[in-house]
Amino acid sequence: MRIHAWAIGLFLVLGVGLFTAILFLIGNRYDVFGKHAEFYAEFSDIGGLPSGALVRVSGLEAGEVKSIAIPASPSSKFRLKLQVRAKARGLIRTDSLVSIRTEGIVGDMYVFIREGSSTAAEAPDGATLPSKEPFDLAAALEKGSALLDKSSTLLDDVQGSVTDLHGRLDVALDSVTKTVNHVDGLVTVVQPNIRKLASNAGLITDTIKEIVSDLNAGKGPAGLLLKDETTRKQLQATLSNAQQATLNLTDASARADQILADVQSRDLVLKAQAILKNMQAMSEQLNQTIKGALVSDDMGEDGATNIRETLSNLNRGTANLAEDAEALKHEFLFRGFFRKRGFYDLEQLSSADYLKACQRQNACGSRTWLDAKNLFATGSDGIVQLDETGRHAIDRAVAPVVDSVLDHLVIVEGYSAMGSPDQQFVMSRRRANLVREYLEAHFHLLHSDVGIVPLRGRPPHCAGRDTWNGVAIVLFDDRQK
Repeated sequence: MRIHAWAIGLFLVLGVGLFTAILFLIGNRYDVFGKHAEFYAEFSDIGGLPSGALVRVSGLEAGEVKSIAIPASPSSKFRLKLQVRAKARGLIRTDSLVSIRTEGIVGDMYVFIREGSSTAAEAPDGATLPSKEPFDLAAALEKGSALLDKSSTLLDDVQGSVTDLHGRLDVALDSVTKTVNHVDGLVTVVQPNIRKLASNAGLITDTIKEIVSDLNAGKGPAGLLLKDETTRKQLQATLSNAQQATLNLTDASARADQILADVQSRDLVLKAQAILKNMQAMSEQLNQTIKGALVSDDMGEDGATNIRETLSNLNRGTANLAEDAEALKHEFLFRGFFRKRGFYDLEQLSSADYLKACQRQNACGSRTWLDAKNLFATGSDGIVQLDETGRHAIDRAVAPVVDSVLDHLVIVEGYSAMGSPDQQFVMSRRRANLVREYLEAHFHLLHSDVGIVPLRGRPPHCAGRDTWNGVAIVLFDDRQK
């Protein structure tokens, strides 16, 4: 009996101890006993985001959606209560942007908080962070259909404008033709009169010369007047004026001949007729093109109607695909597949996933170590920046592999061995981000091909170092993307 009681007591002690251990492990796994910070975000449309969804801060799994407050009126917004672990609080600033994202195309939805700038103040507990509304594909398709309707109306307006322009050009060319013909006829009519006037002026000049000769010789009553010096000068002036008038008439005749020859040499009438024919041909081609684009098919539907129906069918097909994918997510056999589905995004690469990948020997790429004292400097405002010496050090480190940088994924590992764990995390991420920005700007690398991983002060096991303070640039084969 005494042994039986002792066994029962041992069983109870072991059971209580095992229950306590399991409770502690579960609470530690979900960070129940850890410190948290609470923030809020507001959205007009949450797109089906469930309560308890994951919250990520710069790709780090940092909490969950604690609750969703339903708005009291259509003008109000959904208010999300976000519970974030205290270790990620240093990344959340007053200018941090909150958005709702999806794992891949049809994966689970989660809340993404982008890290704020170093110049902004740290967001206090209970603060409402700025948010960005999720993208609505159906609304975009409706806008595309409305734009197509406006394009059809614009084509009708263009056709009317071309018809009106054609009529105005016909009237303008008719006026030009009539004007040219009138000028040609006027020059033809005036030319004989001008030539006759010039000939008569020549005869008049000869006669005046004879009269003046007689007057100088003293013949006739008029010759007597030449005895007066004043009368003689007046007659000489009259003769000079007559000669000048003759020269002016001759010059006018020459100018008229030149104008007529220029009009005939340029073939203005023929050119105007050729321009009119070209405009008519262009108008006919434009009308045929518009009619061909809007012609009815075998079912009697025009082109604009067929395009609208195609967009409508595409909209319905996309909606059906989303509904089917949503149904598959709730099936037992496919639930795990959709939870882990998503495209490879370096922005969502966490430190834990990166360290797991580096445990495989073939996943360790070539690594270039750069010490913090040769890269960074602290300004008067206390903010760490990449100085000129650091930029030169990065250039020298990348120079041996610059020809193959474009064919690899580039990971910048950030390290900081000073301060508390959260301070190490913030500083190592700051250093890695400064080096990434310089690599993208100086070597023209795509942002999607360059990632950062804050590792505080402990490199991966395959790196060959126990601790580091600075950064390391790692190249991975592009085929692993």
